[in-house]
Amino acid sequence: MENMNSRSSFYDIKSFYNKNAKLKASYKGMRYQVEQAAAGQEDGSTVKKLKAYVWPEPFCFEKTPDKYKQTMEFEYSEKGLDTAYKWVCGCYVDNQEKWEHAMKFPLESAKKMGLI
Repeated sequence: MENMNSRSSFYDIKSFYNKNAKLKASYKGMRYQVEQAAAGQEDGSTVKKLKAYVWPEPFCFEKTPDKYKQTMEFEYSEKGLDTAYKWVCGCYVDNQEKWEHAMKFPLESAKKMGLI
């Protein structure tokens, strides 16, 4: 994707996500978040995963209704982080007009979400 933050902007598992840090960023009308998550297994145990979200501007994750967020889980590894980065980039490319509209008309987006 042109000019979007590079893969290195997603940091790495050891120095960032192992500390339960959350990556929160935006790119041209698309906000995104990547975090460590626990996924339940059939045997009742849990396994670490990476969870990524994308949603339209103008509001933060906590203020945006869930129905406006796309989400995907990934393996908790550097390979999984690479895949999460590619997924976020793909979300931008696949919905570029939506994100650009949210960036240009933030109040319209907020009204559509019922937030103002």
